[in-house]
Amino acid sequence: MKTIDILDIAIHAINMDDAAKHIFHWIESNQQHYVCVRDIHGIVLSQTNDILKQIHAHSGLTVPDGMPLVRIGRWLGHGNMDRVYGPDLMHHLCKMSVKKGYTHCLYGGKSQYQAQTIQQKLKQQYKGIQITGAFCPPYDSFKSFDDQRFMRHIRDKQPNIIWIGVSTPKQEYIMMHLHRQSESNVLIGVGAAFDIVSGVRNDAPQWIKTLCLQWLFRLLQEPSRLGPRYLKTIPTFFGLLIQDMIKRQKD
Repeated sequence: MKTIDILDIAIHAINMDDAAKHIFHWIESNQQHYVCVRDIHGIVLSQTNDILKQIHAHSGLTVPDGMPLVRIGRWLGHGNMDRVYGPDLMHHLCKMSVKKGYTHCLYGGKSQYQAQTIQQKLKQQYKGIQITGAFCPPYDSFKSFDDQRFMRHIRDKQPNIIWIGVSTPKQEYIMMHLHRQSESNVLIGVGAAFDIVSGVRNDAPQWIKTLCLQWLFRLLQEPSRLGPRYLKTIPTFFGLLIQDMIKRQKD
């Protein structure tokens, strides 16, 4: 499977259908992997976070969540590369898994109520979907992981797909621990998907996503939280990218 190297993070040159095929193959062959759904924020964090960088290096898939990564991939000749946006991936796999009988577990959100709301909405939208449970992480630090109630659930129910909806790098830390401690087939960190699926946050219209302006749409929704992040992340990413391109040309 081809990848593109963006600031030492290998992003798979993949689209939604191909990502689904790989994930379902893992389940059918009883493999265990995790999926990093990656945007430029996570790539910038990885430049100063060796643990996060290693988590990306050992993922089964690191898919392009943001259009800037897709545009870079296409510019490098990967015409089939397309966005694998976390909320869309969640809906796509939930819909396709109904006929296959694959099971899901939800872990994330800002409250237990939100986690349960997502479970109810997915069951209403995808009749027959099997969701073994919905849990909200009980603490803020994820570098160590000891949620015994959740671990008992996944050992007993053995869900095929565990959806993890917290912020980066917390969700990647959780995937690292669960990959070592459980036998679930697929772990997928989808970040803001829990907010969007539960209705806490509105998703951007498709035309805004196509124009790579989703960051602006999100900024207008959450200026106090995202303003400082974007002011730092966006210039840093493109500055590092330009430096990397200049270095590669010299080499």
